[in-house]
Amino acid sequence: MRSETKYIVIPLTAAMFLMAGSHAAAQTNDLKKEVQVVRPYEPSISDANKINLQPKIIDTIKVNPNFTYSIIQRPIETYFSPTPLSAARMVSEPLPDLHMSYMRVGIGNTATPLAEAYLSSNRNKDYLYGAWVKFFNTSSKLELTNNLKVKAPASNIDIMAFGKRMFNQKILLGDIGFTQNNRTYYGYFFENPALTPSNDKQSINRFAANLEFKTTNKDSASINYHAQTNFYHLTDRYDLQETMVTGLFNLNKYFGQEQFGGEISFTHYGRSNPTGSKNNALLQIKPWAHFFGDQWHAYAGLNIIYDANGNVNNTYFFPRAYLSYDIVSHYIIPYVEIDGYVQENSYSHLLKQNPWLTSSIDTWNTVYKLIVGGGVKGKFSPTISYHVNANYSIIDSLGLMVNTNSDNNNPLFNRFSLLYENTERTTVKGEIAFEPSKSFLVKLNGAFYQYKTQKISHPWHLPDYEITGFIQYAFRNKLKLNAEVFAVGKRWAKDPNDSPIRLKEYLDINLGAEYVYNKRMSIFVYANNITGSKYQLWYLYPTQRFNMLAGVSYKF
Repeated sequence: MRSETKYIVIPLTAAMFLMAGSHAAAQTNDLKKEVQVVRPYEPSISDANKINLQPKIIDTIKVNPNFTYSIIQRPIETYFSPTPLSAARMVSEPLPDLHMSYMRVGIGNTATPLAEAYLSSNRNKDYLYGAWVKFFNTSSKLELTNNLKVKAPASNIDIMAFGKRMFNQKILLGDIGFTQNNRTYYGYFFENPALTPSNDKQSINRFAANLEFKTTNKDSASINYHAQTNFYHLTDRYDLQETMVTGLFNLNKYFGQEQFGGEISFTHYGRSNPTGSKNNALLQIKPWAHFFGDQWHAYAGLNIIYDANGNVNNTYFFPRAYLSYDIVSHYIIPYVEIDGYVQENSYSHLLKQNPWLTSSIDTWNTVYKLIVGGGVKGKFSPTISYHVNANYSIIDSLGLMVNTNSDNNNPLFNRFSLLYENTERTTVKGEIAFEPSKSFLVKLNGAFYQYKTQKISHPWHLPDYEITGFIQYAFRNKLKLNAEVFAVGKRWAKDPNDSPIRLKEYLDINLGAEYVYNKRMSIFVYANNITGSKYQLWYLYPTQRFNMLAGVSYKF
């Protein structure tokens, strides 16, 4: 159709040109022109459809090849000899300088000098030895609840030398030391205007020596054992004396997945005070067994104790058991436990709690007849761990601090004696720790107590709750900051009229900072009780309010 159209259009166009030419010729007879129209040839090919067929060969005869072959094995001998290389020599990393010794001096706002010196041997794989001396003194004045200020000087001296010798999977340790704690009986029952404050002082001296030998075999086929002996002699300013000697030996061994062991110990106390003398001896035998599984851990044992206190002899049998199961890969570990033991109420132990105890105290050991409880521990994440526990205890002869008088002519009631009471205690406690890095740490602990006494109205001087918090942060190893918080619930004391008196709750916040000037020298500042909280740690004995201490330490 296209070809026909093209051939029709060409003659018509040519006719039009001819007519125009004849018309022009008529106008001008002397003009003659010849026009020839030429157009190139345009070939075209029509579409074609290919036949897409593959030839097929039908083979009616199939031949299956069948043949055998064999390989003649001949080793190829090589004559290449590599050139031996000498062993590479690795350059060990230099050990950091530990600066095992240091000195520290400081002074506070209450004329509080502080001096410490710690000396130690250099790094050695076979032995370690050293010594330290610590001295702290305060000459502060404390405000009593009647707004009267009294002098309350106090000082502590601590001297010790120690040594450690490492053998092949064995360690020998020993130390010898002396401590002195000086206090003043500055508290008194100020409601009686006829009383005169006392300037009586107390000085508690303690000389101690310890020796220990133990094995550190990691092979389950070996038997590990531990032997230890301890000695101390304690005196005070008012003819109180106590001498303690103890010996302990335990051993354990693995049998497959189970571990079996036992411990035997003997302790002897020789005591004397202005009212007389009394000895106390304890023999303890503790067989036990540990059982381990992929997700569980069990412990079973028995605590056998023979307690000879003066003319009173008692034998106790306490079952000990523990069972835990790891439910979710260390994230949730519930457990249950049962236990029992005898708390040795030595002069040394009691005077650490309350240095204003009277020297004529009579001591009896506290018996925890039954402790049964359970809890859950684990972690919320790799940086957050927790522990929650609840337990119930039956306690015989719990020693409670009560005020007493030492001079009938001047009844200040600024000494303390022990009142023993049988009680039941329910405890709920928890702990959580957050440590996202080595430079940041947060800890929070809390414990809540409920007592059920038999003969007295309140458990004297024991709080109904205790909460502690701790925060530590290090900025580029140059600035170290820390904060401590102590919150203690209400307590009850017995006044000189045998009436209960409530000691209020208190909150104590302490801050500390240390600036590391270089690898050897640093500067520290401590601020204690920054809110100036006014409270009594023991009845009639208020504690120091806001105080500061600053100084410098040097390592060498």
